[in-house]
This record gives sequence, C-alpha cells and structure tokens, in this order.
Amino acid sequence: MAGKATTRAPAAKAIAGDKGKPAKAVAKLLRSARAESQASALAVGARLRTVREKAGLSQRELAKRAGVTNATISLIEQESHAPSLASLHRILNAIPISMAEFFALPTSHRNVLFYDKDELASVTRGAAALSVLGSERRDKKLQMFFERYAPGAGTGNELISHDGETAAVIVQGVVEIEVDGKVRRIESGGGFQFFGKHPYRLTNIGKTTAIVVCAVTPSMI
Repeated sequence: MAGKATTRAPAAKAIAGDKGKPAKAVAKLLRSARAESQASALAVGARLRTVREKAGLSQRELAKRAGVTNATISLIEQESHAPSLASLHRILNAIPISMAEFFALPTSHRNVLFYDKDELASVTRGAAALSVLGSERRDKKLQMFFERYAPGAGTGNELISHDGETAAVIVQGVVEIEVDGKVRRIESGGGFQFFGKHPYRLTNIGKTTAIVVCAVTPSMI
C-alpha cells in the first residue's frame, strides 16, 4: 500500500481536472447544496426518493417517464435543486401520485441507503470524472468519492488539501501522487491515507483509465 499518496478527499476541489473547471463545478455544487429554498424546506428530495423507491422505479426510469434528465431527478433528491411546481407535477404524474398525497407523506433521515451506479451524484465529467456517494444527508461525518481519470488527467496543477482524514484505494491503473514535496507511484491494489492537512496532487501516469475510491472525514459536500 503506497504511503506517499495523497488522498482524493479534497476531491471536491481537486477532482476538477487539469484546467480548473472541476473546482468551479464543485464550488457551484456546494453553493446549491447549502442554498435554502422553499422546496428543500418541504423536503421534496426525501419525499421524492421515498415514493420513487416504493414505486420500484430507478432514477433513470422515472426521468424517462417524466421527460427530464437523470441529473434532474438526482439533484432534486439531494435537495440541491428546487423544481418548479410544473416540473414537480410532471414528475409526480409519472409515478403516479397526487401533489396532495406527496406532501402528506412523512419524512425522516434514513440510516440505511442503497444506490445504483447511475444514482451517484456527478460533480465533474470528462477526463477527470468525480461522483459522490450519499450527498443527500447533511449530517454525515464520512463521505466517499468514486473517481475516474483518463491517461494524463488528474486533480490539476493546484495542490489540494483537506483538514481531516483521507484514505483511498487505487482500484484500477497506476497513479502518481505528489505530497509534502515528495512523489510516490501507486499501482492498482495500493492506496494512501492522510491525517490532517497535507497538500497533494494526483495524476494518472498509466495508459488506461485510473479508478480511485476515496473516503474523507469530515464530509466535503
């Protein structure tokens, strides 16, 4: 297990790629996630996820029925997007459930969650793609990221740092991590862990896509 690797934890900030676009995407996601809207106050996301699962529908299936994108359903369930009444009405009709029945449902913080691969929240796409697991719970202590880097892609030129704990496993490929002024090569099956703030940079130096699964605490998104 490589010891010099830096964690993907700052994934939110770093996962952006080599051009800095990911950082902007993450910042935008953080702002929207923190924004208080009337819809989030009514727990639209939690209710929608509950009725969708009871109906036996995946996010993809519901999106297709309602004529919206997968991302729209995902963001609503994460309370990161407040749909218009017209959009919500169209989505509920696709389940189907009336608006009155929908808002009469009780809401709660579930402690056991399951996700299909297309239900992870996508933070960045392209050569450096980052997905987040469990972003709908605001009170979580732990957060996990699923990261994919094309050959030559990485977290970008700017070093990333996270004031907490970060641990990651290289599931596929080989990456190079620069941390504390040193460089370490880590192959598939290896990993890295950091305690405290250690600025780092990660790059896929292999010829195939590198896949990294990272966990950070406290959560970032």
